[in-house]
Amino acid sequence: MARYVEHTRTWEFDEDRSRWEQILELLIARIDSGEWGPKFKISEVKLMEEFGVARPTIRKAMERLRTAGKVYTVPNLGSFVNTDGEVHRSNEANEPSSE
Repeated sequence: MARYVEHTRTWEFDEDRSRWEQILELLIARIDSGEWGPKFKISEVKLMEEFGVARPTIRKAMERLRTAGKVYTVPNLGSFVNTDGEVHRSNEANEPSSE
């Protein structure tokens, strides 16, 4: 079982780019590097504390991760790192029908 790695760095954001975009890039790097493995639970509260931003900023980055297929969300449980190629019902419900 994966454990949340506490990051103690003080974040300095580029002023010419949205904070959510910068956070998104870092979260993708953590997933792609394997730091956060499959089914790792991502805590929005811990991310808010780590980056010193409001919940809507974290949620915007998380929504982009879902759209990219990097994470899936289970209602009342949280968001988890996706297993490569795996499709989850929570993500399917958000996508338009191809009929």
